[in-house]
Amino acid sequence: ILIPHALCGILAFLLGPTQFSTRLRLYSVRLHRTLGRTYVACVAIAAPLAIWSTAYADYPHPHYFQAATAVQGTAWFTTTAVAFIAAICRRIPTHRRWMIRSYAVTFTFVSTRVLRPIPAWNHMGRGRIAVAIICVTLASIFAPEIGSQLASLFKRLSTSSPSAP
Repeated sequence: ILIPHALCGILAFLLGPTQFSTRLRLYSVRLHRTLGRTYVACVAIAAPLAIWSTAYADYPHPHYFQAATAVQGTAWFTTTAVAFIAAICRRIPTHRRWMIRSYAVTFTFVSTRVLRPIPAWNHMGRGRIAVAIICVTLASIFAPEIGSQLASLFKRLSTSSPSAP
């Protein structure tokens, strides 16, 4: 279970940046679509396998870690599915927003696993680590929208002229 999960996860992680390249899209829409479908296929395989690997593995995992992985896997699959459906329906701005969210969730798998060797992360305890994983995953879904709203706010503030007293 872990080998196909890891291979598909790594491939999705590596394909993600190519999908955000305006140059690539302008050069070849066909290549963009092919790489995008490959990314979607990788997520469709890796996300359920992530959930399955913790839920039915031979080694015992605390239930809260299983719940955290289920949230990550479900968020990854859902954001990718919404993005894919938006692309099929030719809702390109919606597709882009949801692909950003999908790729942000891809990073949560990597970032929360990379933190394991850090002593402060491990001293939190397993339950708090699981809560942190869930919070990081949910934040990754909403962070692009928050960033977009902040960018537009700063743009409005910078272009508005100061009011005269």
